[in-house]
Amino acid sequence: MTWLLAIPLLPALAFALLAPLPRVTRNALRWVPAVAMAGSLAGALAAFAMVLRSGGGDQPIYHTSFAIATIGGKALDVGIQLDAVAAIMLLVVTIVGMCVQVYSLGYMHRDGRVGWYFAVLSLFSAAMLGLVLASDFLLLYMCWEVMGLCSYLLIGFWHTQEAPRMASIKAFLTTRVGDVGFAIALAIMYASVGSFGFAAVLHGYSWTPALATAVSLLLLFGAMGKSAQVPLHVWLPDAMAGPTPASALIHAATMVAAGVYLVARAMPLFEISQVALTVTLVVGTGTALLGALLATVQHDIKKVLAYSTISQLGYMFIALGTGSAVAGLFHLMTHAFFKSLLFLGAGVIIHAVHTQDMREMGGLRKLLPWTTAAFTAGALALAGVFPFSGFWSKDEILVSLWSGGHYVVFALALFAAFLTAFYMTRLWFRVFAGPAQKPEVREAHVEMIVPMVLLAGISLVVGFASPFFATFLGEHGGWPDIMMAVGSSAVATSGIVAGWWVFGKKAVDTEALKARFPHLYGIFDNKFYFDRTYEFVFVNAYNRLSDALWTFDTKVIDGAVDGFGHAWSAVAGGSWTFDAKVIDGAVMGLASTVTWIGARVRRLQAGRVQTYQRLVMAAVILLVLWIALKGA
Repeated sequence: MTWLLAIPLLPALAFALLAPLPRVTRNALRWVPAVAMAGSLAGALAAFAMVLRSGGGDQPIYHTSFAIATIGGKALDVGIQLDAVAAIMLLVVTIVGMCVQVYSLGYMHRDGRVGWYFAVLSLFSAAMLGLVLASDFLLLYMCWEVMGLCSYLLIGFWHTQEAPRMASIKAFLTTRVGDVGFAIALAIMYASVGSFGFAAVLHGYSWTPALATAVSLLLLFGAMGKSAQVPLHVWLPDAMAGPTPASALIHAATMVAAGVYLVARAMPLFEISQVALTVTLVVGTGTALLGALLATVQHDIKKVLAYSTISQLGYMFIALGTGSAVAGLFHLMTHAFFKSLLFLGAGVIIHAVHTQDMREMGGLRKLLPWTTAAFTAGALALAGVFPFSGFWSKDEILVSLWSGGHYVVFALALFAAFLTAFYMTRLWFRVFAGPAQKPEVREAHVEMIVPMVLLAGISLVVGFASPFFATFLGEHGGWPDIMMAVGSSAVATSGIVAGWWVFGKKAVDTEALKARFPHLYGIFDNKFYFDRTYEFVFVNAYNRLSDALWTFDTKVIDGAVDGFGHAWSAVAGGSWTFDAKVIDGAVMGLASTVTWIGARVRRLQAGRVQTYQRLVMAAVILLVLWIALKGA
């Protein structure tokens, strides 16, 4: 089964092929990554079929490893494994990745750097596929960091513009903060166990509760950065500055899913520490609420979806905090399909109306019928409406909360579900209802429509796999509790009705509400002041420290150097400065030395046969002399 390596290697090879090529050639070969992803999808389907035939469960059906280094005489191994969790994640990543690749062929075809975009997109997918197949935390971490690099490149793809450039730096630095926790956890892990393998770390070592708590919290901190959990969530809304298809991949199947996957993989370690589970539950609850609240006041269609992603990731962490990795992973799967669908739909809308501001949209349901139908399916799935997939996965999370006795969090999760239905209804009426503001709008290309229709179909039917999903992962599965289903449906319906009342019927003057409660709206408008706080505490403090060091350098160090220079000048006579004689002298001296050597060495390549003959003869003579002297 070494062919499993081909699943991440095919898109990685597509990147390796395109990256060194000239821009024109790279752009012409932009279809290569899509072909590579199709091969990975075929491999993922074969892997899923093999696990299905084996009956699923939590035991790997294949594992292999190889040494990459030696530490203290002991081999350091990394490897891959295939089990039920990996099989499902492979399908999710390859299906969404394939849809994004095909969609991008239509969306990005006019961009002058489209070849580089497809190359990085392939490396991004390859890193996530490698992470999913990893059988140890070290390889997982290596792929984790490659994804961080790819997110930086994709978010800042239009780097000549200020917003994408700053957003890519913000995303890179914020996620690196979390990665420090992950790296420390790896160090403690290896010092304690002597291995990074899942089997050894999670099942083959007797952890003390204190040490398990420390490692679990550090892993959680790393996951909080990648999966945009409060307070490390601030990078994800700004990441909307990148191309919309890349946003779909980041928000659905790669970057943000990696943190949830990490905690789910490490769940046996978390279960040893009740503290770690409680912290995960609290972080997830706060994130779900904050994301939902901020999504209700956004005017940028992509930022509504971005805060929605933050909120849904919070839902996944809530499930993980109850100890239910199955519920968290099931919501990760359903969310990947309908959220990628929503972002691709947003891309069509932005492509058509040339704006991301929903206040400049309206009446698109008649102008974009295919997009409207597909986007509506995604919105209903996100809102948790039966029979769409979000209904099933949210119910699993609510059941895990209720059965675990987390009644306060259960109530807060229901409120977040209400807000989700409310802000998606707001978005729908702002974008699709009312008179058309831009009647010249036309439907998207077929290569953009087909992926959306496919994802809409998956979002409609995949929820019915709820009982099978749990059984496949080795847990007890069953249909949702009927009372829970009725209650959650009532909450979703009430959110839709409230959204229709405010934005469809326009029975509430939202501008008057903002004027009546300016301080409350200011809190929402300033995103609960997280960005402003970070700017004051970290950015401004860094700038002040830099200014202070610059002042110290110019007044103290340069003053001392200049004083020494003046003293030397008085003794030796003539003018002398440290910068001119030492700094510039070293730089210019090195340049002059290289120039002098180059001017003489280049005579060896004169292009004259006579010169080469003389050099050969001189070399032969010297060689003979050396042999003769050595023999003597």
